[in-house]
Amino acid sequence: MTDTEQETAWRRLSPRMLAVHPLHEALRFLPVVLGVFVLGRDGEKPWGLIGFALALVVGLGRYFATMYRVTAYHVQVRRGLLRREVLSVPLDRIRSVDVSARVLQRVLGLRRLAIGTGRSNRHGEGLVLDALDIAAAEQLRNELLHRTGQPAQADAPRAGAVLDAGAGVPRPRPAKEERPRGPRAAKPRSSGREQGREQGREGSVGENRGEERGEAGPAGEELITGLRLAWVRFGAFTLSGLAGVGVLLTSAVTFLNSAELGPERFPPVRALVRQISAVPTPLAVLESVVLGVLVVALLSALGYAASFWNFRLTRLSNGTLRLTRGLVTTRSVTIERRRLRGIEISETLPLRLVRGARCSAITTGLRAGRGAEHGGSLLLPPAPLARAREVAAAVYGDAAPMDCPLTRHGTGAQRRRLTRARGAAVGAIVLTGALSLWAEWPIWSCPACLALLPLAELVGRDRYRNLGHALLDGGHLVTRQGSLVRRRQILSGDATVGWVFHQSFFQRRSEVTTLTLATAAGRQYYNVLDLPTKEATALAANASPDWLEPFLVNETGGEDPAGTGTPPAA
Repeated sequence: MTDTEQETAWRRLSPRMLAVHPLHEALRFLPVVLGVFVLGRDGEKPWGLIGFALALVVGLGRYFATMYRVTAYHVQVRRGLLRREVLSVPLDRIRSVDVSARVLQRVLGLRRLAIGTGRSNRHGEGLVLDALDIAAAEQLRNELLHRTGQPAQADAPRAGAVLDAGAGVPRPRPAKEERPRGPRAAKPRSSGREQGREQGREGSVGENRGEERGEAGPAGEELITGLRLAWVRFGAFTLSGLAGVGVLLTSAVTFLNSAELGPERFPPVRALVRQISAVPTPLAVLESVVLGVLVVALLSALGYAASFWNFRLTRLSNGTLRLTRGLVTTRSVTIERRRLRGIEISETLPLRLVRGARCSAITTGLRAGRGAEHGGSLLLPPAPLARAREVAAAVYGDAAPMDCPLTRHGTGAQRRRLTRARGAAVGAIVLTGALSLWAEWPIWSCPACLALLPLAELVGRDRYRNLGHALLDGGHLVTRQGSLVRRRQILSGDATVGWVFHQSFFQRRSEVTTLTLATAAGRQYYNVLDLPTKEATALAANASPDWLEPFLVNETGGEDPAGTGTPPAA
């Protein structure tokens, strides 16, 4: 361990966490304790109290067992009461610092700070400090992201140092013979995004929206957009309430079965069951579907308001984006400008019906596997489509890719989508007919499934209509696909780290190729689906000419510098 790290003192969490963590741990055991006291026998009740007391002790122990410090080039967290462990992350590996707070933490002026390293592992959240004072959390976030507390350059590790896996301390890298390097392919041409972003900052988007854009916030923040109350109506079309309905139904059924209570004990439920049982089966199914849709829409709107209340997207003086949101649990996410590689505008089918969309950032260091909203890359919740395009243009720095015309992918791609949609509808009809004959399903279910044929035709044609791509000046690649969820993805030229050509057996018969752009940002790969093979080769060659030129061949086997031939066989 270096002298600098030895001199750095360990810091504790806020002592006010003693009023939060024991209560949170106790709430986790509360259903079990209540079950023991309500449904358990007399001899089991002391064990419930013991478990409750154990939860309180665990919550108290976290304060005494957790400490952290920021050294010259590491942030370290020491935790564990029975099994002590020290987690260490180099400062140059930090990709995001998220600050959130639950209800009790907000009341006591505490914040939860999570330090992310950009790993694709969904189970780990990096280093978590729960809980810090508001001032300490803000200071630590600025210190980690902007290196405001970084020591002088002389104290930083040398460029030739590597980390010791056991102690997390840099040690000199062993010298090795310098090897000659071959010629390196040039990077794609610059996208010019920095210049476009500066122009967008001057007011290229939302010039007539003085209340939302151009306002100076705290510490020189520029407000890009904020939540409008009218946008809550888009929450009803997100269908996020399906998860809430499932949780409520599961909890209600479990409780009723444990308490041996039937629906006849509750008058509203008894009236609803009587109403559905008194009508014919098709009408009962229709009523149940309508009721379910209304409940899901209501819960979705309430969840939207709770998640995105007080939503604000601002730009700091150094270009860093900051997003804050939340009613019950607040969250603050920071996205550095230099890590931004693109933008995604997504529209689910219900949102398309009301001209709504959400906007997300394609950036390194923020996980996309858990979803944009949970991973921190969301830039705008479901809102009007025009507003989503404006926010995307303001963040990306160029408005042209947001609504530019796209190139269609030909008859091969159209035939594949229609074949899949029609095949799925025919399969569903055959399966329903078989169940009607041998499983005694209602006889009307088979004719009802015939409505899937025109629906499948509409879905297939809509999927082809939404399929397209464009390569704009400056290296911007635009791709769009999907029907149930239509996504328009804009990627800058410097986001590309490789190209993958993929052809299945059926794609070869249709003479189409799926072109995949590999990148370190977002989902780490983005597909241009079912392009004609020659167009796929030309698109990759034009986007990265110096990369593919040595590999392009024409049909006679010679070189094809124009990029109109086919790629070599893998």
